[in-house]
Amino acid sequence: MFTFKKLFFSTLIILISSCTLKNFENTQNLNNYSIEIETPNDKHNLYFKESLKRYFQDNNNEKKYILSTKITFQTTKTLSVSGKNILRSTKAKIDYQLINKNTNEVKSGSINTFPALSSSSNSLYTKEKSINHIKERLTKSSAKSLYKRIKIIIRRLS
Repeated sequence: MFTFKKLFFSTLIILISSCTLKNFENTQNLNNYSIEIETPNDKHNLYFKESLKRYFQDNNNEKKYILSTKITFQTTKTLSVSGKNILRSTKAKIDYQLINKNTNEVKSGSINTFPALSSSSNSLYTKEKSINHIKERLTKSSAKSLYKRIKIIIRRLS
């Protein structure tokens, strides 16, 4: 009786795992498009391009879409909660344009991120490092939000 239960549960586990792996392979092959990413050649735009490449995972399919993007930053001075220190608030704006190579259909838009606050240090070096770190974080999070938006646009076009 004990061996029968053991055999039954092991067979059940094998069947369930093989079915889930089959579904996993089917969902991996749904991404049948490929995107060519174009950005300007400054530091943050190149970092943005590399972050986008990680999300889109270039397939061996022919390039079906061209994504032209540009990220810009705007830094303003704001007061802290207590009103004694001056903080810097940095926002990122992403302008994008998705072009279908076959139909020359263009979808464009822009994304604005939420502001990120930097430290209130008096050191110029610390201020500069803080702003660069914020710009890198905003670039990474903007790449993820743009990836999600582009996926939605491509699903609507298909």
